[in-house]
Amino acid sequence: MAGSKAVAFLQYVPLRLAVGLVDLLPVRVALALSRGVGALAWIFLPGRRRTAVSNVKLAGVAADDAAARRIARASFESFAMLAVESLKASKLITPDTVDRYAEFVLPPETRKLLKDPAQAVILGSAHIGNWELSGHMISFVKPLVAVARNLDNPYAQRFMRKRNPRRRIEIVAKHSKDRLALLRPLRSGKLLGLICDQHAASHGVVAPFFGRPAATVASPARLALATGAPIVCGFCLRTGRMKFRMEATEPIRPKPTGDRDADVLALTTEINRRIEEIVRRYPGQYLWSHRRWRDPHPATPAGN
Repeated sequence: MAGSKAVAFLQYVPLRLAVGLVDLLPVRVALALSRGVGALAWIFLPGRRRTAVSNVKLAGVAADDAAARRIARASFESFAMLAVESLKASKLITPDTVDRYAEFVLPPETRKLLKDPAQAVILGSAHIGNWELSGHMISFVKPLVAVARNLDNPYAQRFMRKRNPRRRIEIVAKHSKDRLALLRPLRSGKLLGLICDQHAASHGVVAPFFGRPAATVASPARLALATGAPIVCGFCLRTGRMKFRMEATEPIRPKPTGDRDADVLALTTEINRRIEEIVRRYPGQYLWSHRRWRDPHPATPAGN
């Protein structure tokens, strides 16, 4: 036990030093360094690099191999910038200052839903732009319940929670055994945030993503059908140095037909389609290094 604690602490120290460095550096310098880290990751992580380039080609968002590599490399740099932006934003972006850093582009119907304190809404997002900041900033509009995985290192978990308190965000542990953990927020009129664009190892459905079958997270669809809550797809896109565009779609309203499997698949397919649209517009900001297309068979039927 003592040995594992010592290892965890030694792993935590570099993180603490890196965060301290980011805090000291001006935004411009910190972001430039983060892009350099992304460029190094592109060089020294060949497996991730191959996955990213392959995924860009499979999605059909690049005209040729050279364009696919440019998009994939930009994706590495975007991911590295996300960490610095999120650290800086915890102190810079507040309810009083958010208008300096972000433009909110919300359809009237979506804005009305988010402004209604009694209206439950499911926010489906994706690994594009700065998905960490999307929750931070949308919580200024409506209190958010988000699903997140705790850090493996307990020292790092305590430090980051203390450093970045999310006063309007309630965290539900990923893979929580509490079967009502995601239903309670919706029954009390809250905003429930789910990132739903990665491979679903289990309990997903096979739905098309860029025209290819992909095991897809089906929680937003199932929760919408169970509660009647509308689904809104929302994204935080980078438009400049610490400048962002918070963009949301028109609501997707569940319309049960009596065939639950077909309803779950239809809603999940529509969510994927809306994610595709934003990825086609900002391909360099999408996380292409994740193995999105795999053998889809682990996904369960929609009704399970």
